[in-house]
Amino acid sequence: MIRIREITGEDAGRLLQLMQELDHEADYLLFEPGERPMDEDAMREQIRKLEPPRFGTFFVAEAERPVDSGVLADNDTGSPKQTTTISEPAASKRDPDAAQPYSDSGSEFAGYLEVRCLPWKRVRHRAYLVIGILKRYGGQGIGTRLMEETEKWARRHGIRRLYLTLITENKAAAGLYRKMGYEVEGRHPASMRLGDRYVEELTMGKWLD
Repeated sequence: MIRIREITGEDAGRLLQLMQELDHEADYLLFEPGERPMDEDAMREQIRKLEPPRFGTFFVAEAERPVDSGVLADNDTGSPKQTTTISEPAASKRDPDAAQPYSDSGSEFAGYLEVRCLPWKRVRHRAYLVIGILKRYGGQGIGTRLMEETEKWARRHGIRRLYLTLITENKAAAGLYRKMGYEVEGRHPASMRLGDRYVEELTMGKWLD
């Protein structure tokens, strides 16, 4: 079972771990392995400073780890451990109907979608998206679900334009974005270097009616 939810500060370590794993397995993201300039404390601070929707938010796809007996094994002892739900702080600015996380021992992050916003009136109607999904979770519709949840969030907060960039040769991502109604808005030759190759990037965008 996979659920999509908005992130909390308690998720900083697992989000960073997910990003670092994606840095190793994905050719099309910005950072190469070891380049990401962040530790868990810095990630937690970044999440805190988002003040959703002022500077954006993160959504994660949280996958419940499969178990044989209906209970989870404690990571340290191997003894059975019941799953629990972690509630957000009462003062949280997150949406009150957002899904709550599984316990740390009972789930892992399969992917994420970062929403980057600016607070100024002339541009607060737009948001830039960054998405990453682990290969072992491919083909399960996670990308579609992340983007659908993001659109719901954007509409609630008065955001009308969503846009993103991708490598032209990333056909799978382009197919997903087109399915979601995104259109190519620009091409950027030699925008990224992969090994000894310079590759083109596309900007794709969508207007939310």
